[in-house]
Amino acid sequence: MSRMIRPKSNGLPVRRSTAFHIRSADRARARQDWHSAAAGYRSALANEPHLHHLWIQLGHMEKEAGAIDQATAAYEKAARLRTADVEPLLRLGHMAKAWRQPCEAATYFVRALQRDPNNLQAVAELARLLPDRSDMTDELWSASVTVLNIDPESLHLDKIGYLPLGSMLFDVTDLLTFFGQRRLPTGIQRVQIEISLALLAGDPELQPMFCVYSSARRGWIGLPHSAFRNLCYLARQSDDIEDPAWTGQLDQIYRTVAISRTLFFVPETVLINLGTSWSDRNYLLDVRTARVRDQLIYVPLVFDLIPLIKPEWFIESLVREYRAWFGALLHSADGCIAISHATHRDLVEKSALWHAPMSSDTVPVVQLNGDFRQASASIDILHDYGLKPEKYVLLVSTLEPRKNHIGAFRAWLKLADTLEEKAVPLLVCVGGRGWLNDDLHAMLADEPRLQRMVLILHGVPDDKLATLYEHCLFALYPSFYEGWGLPVSEALSYNKVPAISDISSLPEAGGCYARYFNPQDVDSIAATVMALLDDEKRQDAQAVILQNYKPRTWLQIAQELVTKAKTVPPRIQDSLPQIAGPGRWSLSLQKHILNDTSIGDSLRHGRSWLSPTTAGCGIAGDDAALCFYWSGISGAHLHIQTAAPDSVFSFIFNINGVCYEVEGVDGGRFTASLALPSIPGPVQVMLKPAGLGFVVEGFTITQEKARSLPSESATA
Repeated sequence: MSRMIRPKSNGLPVRRSTAFHIRSADRARARQDWHSAAAGYRSALANEPHLHHLWIQLGHMEKEAGAIDQATAAYEKAARLRTADVEPLLRLGHMAKAWRQPCEAATYFVRALQRDPNNLQAVAELARLLPDRSDMTDELWSASVTVLNIDPESLHLDKIGYLPLGSMLFDVTDLLTFFGQRRLPTGIQRVQIEISLALLAGDPELQPMFCVYSSARRGWIGLPHSAFRNLCYLARQSDDIEDPAWTGQLDQIYRTVAISRTLFFVPETVLINLGTSWSDRNYLLDVRTARVRDQLIYVPLVFDLIPLIKPEWFIESLVREYRAWFGALLHSADGCIAISHATHRDLVEKSALWHAPMSSDTVPVVQLNGDFRQASASIDILHDYGLKPEKYVLLVSTLEPRKNHIGAFRAWLKLADTLEEKAVPLLVCVGGRGWLNDDLHAMLADEPRLQRMVLILHGVPDDKLATLYEHCLFALYPSFYEGWGLPVSEALSYNKVPAISDISSLPEAGGCYARYFNPQDVDSIAATVMALLDDEKRQDAQAVILQNYKPRTWLQIAQELVTKAKTVPPRIQDSLPQIAGPGRWSLSLQKHILNDTSIGDSLRHGRSWLSPTTAGCGIAGDDAALCFYWSGISGAHLHIQTAAPDSVFSFIFNINGVCYEVEGVDGGRFTASLALPSIPGPVQVMLKPAGLGFVVEGFTITQEKARSLPSESATA
């Protein structure tokens, strides 16, 4: 009599009913139905609560659904089930950083390091999240110093970070965050590294300062040049995150950041963000505050706006965060540097649609047509990958829907139908594992011919990638949309013909040297590839590249970036959110993607605002304001919805110098109302609560006589 085989989940035997719920949850997760997926995992865990990996999955689903308390509980349960596992604590730390407060996030990363003292991700986050000594408990300070292996005797070296007049700073926050999780750079990180190394190789007297933002400090911390330079060089050499040289350099930089003082901006300091800033809720708030108080000029480098243009290519939470960032950016930047004319057009167009137009002259363009050629590894590595010179086509890109690997695969099948399989070169796909690519892997699994004609490689360092470029037939890049298209510039740097899409910025990157196709049309892709399989045509195209293509040095690109950033004038009043009449604005984090262009978060100014949550935005201190440009319609009133834990409390409004004292009752929830000026101009509403726990949920503007709203219990 045969025994029935029990189903398994993550290698563990489970009951059949549990397996049913897991399959149901997995299907819901695949279609991004987070609520149904969470319900499925909860049902499975009701059967077998010991399944550690399912508690983590449940935490993921609750977080995506915006149920932060439930997600926290799930991750905490996973952390208790396996006391040596750091993953749930890392998840809790990242979630606390995004949705709650830095000290809470720092505590989670300390707990992670107590389990695994060498976890780079936790060290990186803790170094950036560690508050000033005076702003944390003795317990957190002691635990942080211990897990970071900092000698308390060295703290006397910490100096106040005053900057000289006319300073220029480069923000590389997300590059350091990336290094806490991975080593080998991808597109955006690669650009940051090349620009940084070019500047660091210049005249020491003229070198700018590199810095990282600290959400706990509510400011920026300078990086030591030598340590940062060494880290950038090491990042390109390998994907080995356990290499002692790599971990040692990271440790040095993190320790320095942890004990350094916050930088003090002087008037007309220019801050250029080389990466992205949309992972921290208060980053742009602190930019706005520094622009007003310190006359800081903020000029971020904008790579693309693709999550706005094609949100279906990304997971919902990323799109939600990106939309919030973009709306705030339009009211926080003095100007932006676009990496292509296509990105420039997108930015000018989208800013107008979001009712915060950026004029064309505030968005200069610095194209990334740099020299990507690197020292190559031995040709022997081709043998390691099972390749032969000029018998393969190279596609370098993260595996994600936007990059259109499926279009390339379909074109390869069409070529096999036309030429026979043996005449079709191997398609070598080099890149990160990416996201939302289940269809891609299913296509490979279901088509034996593709398994023979396609090779996917991950974690290829720069020297080996250089060898792959040097010996490929040509490069393929079928992307649906790009901000620039770095693999196109890479291919040209190695004198290889790029066969690329004819959309967005790619014609700028490829110029007259590329061969173009419609990425939506498989026949077009196949025909372009077919033409380049003709030796004479391909060699003629390569000869033109070799003779005429002249990539720019990264120093030239960096110098142009500096020059154009210096030309961006301050536009503090022009960037204020414009409010023309009645409406409602929320200061709460949204659980779902909204189709509107809400500016609620952009109204915040001052260092007393806490990070927004789904309940609203708290205030701790007397430095918080709402700032906007008011149209001046008559008879308008501002109604601010607030909450506080005490049943009776008070706070002070100051609207353009006129003070109002407000007392709240009835469980601490109330709406305060006051008249707005009847002439157009900037409005600043200062909020000074008495006590802790005060939260602003949002506000409305009406054009009727001030009156009690349904939710209010006291008015000004």
